[in-house]
Amino acid sequence: MKRSVWAVVVTWNRRALLERCLAHLIAQTRQCDGVVVVDNASDDGTAEMLADAWAGKALVVRMPVNTGGAGGFNAGIRAAVEAGADRVWLMDDDVMAAPDALEALLRAETMLEGEGVTPAFLCSSVRSPDGHLTNAPEIDHRRNALGYPAWGERLEQGLIPVRQATFVSVMVGRAAVGRHGLPLAPMFIWGDDTEYTLRLTRDGPGYLVAASRVVHVRAAPGHLTIETEADPGRERLHRYLTRNIILAKRRHEGPASALRYVASRLRIAGRLALQGRWRKAGVLMAGVVDGARFDPKVEHCTPS
Repeated sequence: MKRSVWAVVVTWNRRALLERCLAHLIAQTRQCDGVVVVDNASDDGTAEMLADAWAGKALVVRMPVNTGGAGGFNAGIRAAVEAGADRVWLMDDDVMAAPDALEALLRAETMLEGEGVTPAFLCSSVRSPDGHLTNAPEIDHRRNALGYPAWGERLEQGLIPVRQATFVSVMVGRAAVGRHGLPLAPMFIWGDDTEYTLRLTRDGPGYLVAASRVVHVRAAPGHLTIETEADPGRERLHRYLTRNIILAKRRHEGPASALRYVASRLRIAGRLALQGRWRKAGVLMAGVVDGARFDPKVEHCTPS
């Protein structure tokens, strides 16, 4: 039976990138059965473009305020599942999927299910526009029956088990959404995808599908770190990142892991303070304080 796959794209004030992202979606060799675009209260003409060019082609969820990527994916997954999606294909508006990206994800899912394996999620191989690997997921190191790490058992199939990934082409099944709930909207931005995919992989790994390829056109390429953050407008977002990673580690790796992360942030804050970069040090300290008390509840949605 053919499964209904809905793409979920979250956008905020990046009309030109969104248009490119959607163009890549409609060029898929295996067409999406639906597209949800969550517009996080953009004021750059995005709403007008969607109304003009995508009326009847996409389900547009217009948020009254900017809820960040976390709130956007929460609303988008809810809308897709309630519309009848069997699979949700998640991505930011700066993701450009190769024509066969979705086809490759579904082919891998069929292969795994033929072996009796239900993946927690499937994700694509992500490259920067100049070809560098980016948004690399974390490999799952659970062991096989012989006691060895099992991550290489499906290399010849182009599949690697992973435990966490970013929302840069991640496909999740409706059953997993029903069991594990939605992304945590209060996380707002950065780290919400880490927490969600860690939640999904509690019982078994997701898989990186090498044959499914996307390009991530990031405004600021590279690993997120406040020490090298050059955009003053993004500095404050590292408070959310610090808080959110502490939460993810508390819930999915235990208090010792969370404390090690806190210690690493305090060391960085101390180093920044010694360098006279007090504002950045303060952002990290605020994130640590927030992380100690941040405890949002998991929401669930009702499938159609």
